[in-house]
Amino acid sequence: MEIEGVILAAGRSSRMAGNSKMTMDLGGRTVIQRSIDSLRPFCSKVIVVTGFHSEAVMVSAGHCPEVVFVHNADCEKGMFSSVRIGLQRTEAERVLILPGDCPFITREVCEKLLAGKGDIVLPAYQGKRGHPVLLSRCAIEGLLADECCQSLQEYIGANKAEIIAVDYPDFFWDIDTPEDYAKAVEYFRTKEVR
Repeated sequence: MEIEGVILAAGRSSRMAGNSKMTMDLGGRTVIQRSIDSLRPFCSKVIVVTGFHSEAVMVSAGHCPEVVFVHNADCEKGMFSSVRIGLQRTEAERVLILPGDCPFITREVCEKLLAGKGDIVLPAYQGKRGHPVLLSRCAIEGLLADECCQSLQEYIGANKAEIIAVDYPDFFWDIDTPEDYAKAVEYFRTKEVR
């Protein structure tokens, strides 16, 4: 069954002192490269939705034949507008959705999600849900037709989701602040040393 990915990279990075967090270095690879790399082994195509720092994100992503960039001209409306634009470009039966500032996703997390059978599949660690989110074509069509929900979280809450327990707490980290970035740099430094 074909899998595609959608990575959300349209944000302003307002808490990063004007820098696009997607372009920041994590052990020799940018944040957006590491997020792309976490989905690429499973996806025939990875759609990166850009917005406020579009050109910088595209340059920082490098050159991958599987990656397609889509610009969200309405990115000021928030992340859900990027979710919708990204999903509109998908064709596969299942799609993994990942915020671009979550570069900590492991192969094991994706494998466990893809073993799930639900239309909406989420990972959870000790009851706390995280990323990525896996949607079936049926769920994608439902989301795109929905005119009530204002966020992906709200859409998930209004529908039945399969929760997959994972023994890996890092998957719900994201990078929002300089402190988060410093923590991420140390995370990848120690990971590469092992």
